Amino acid sequence: MFTLVEFCSSNMLKGTEDIYQKLDEDPGIDVLDYGCLNNCGLCSKAFFVLVDGEIVSAMTADKLLEKIYKRIEKNNEKLEKEFDDLS
Repeated sequence: MFTLVEFCSSNMLKGTEDIYQKLDEDPGIDVLDYGCLNNCGLCSKAFFVLVDGEIVSAMTADKLLEKIYKRIEKNNEKLEKEFDDLS
């Protein structure tokens, strides 16, 4: 299953373009950018993305990338547990 990471174009202009490019190179991650993700208050204060629909934010781009990968790992572990529970 692919992880979806959504970027706000306005937030990307503030410094998350490199993160977008890095994630776009990962074959297990789908990245999209939108003109606006309707989180203007957060957008004006921090870097942020949506990872599978959940907000992930940080004060620096490097920290955001770290938190994105942690969220992806957490989501994958949760999915694996759900699949294990089914068998």
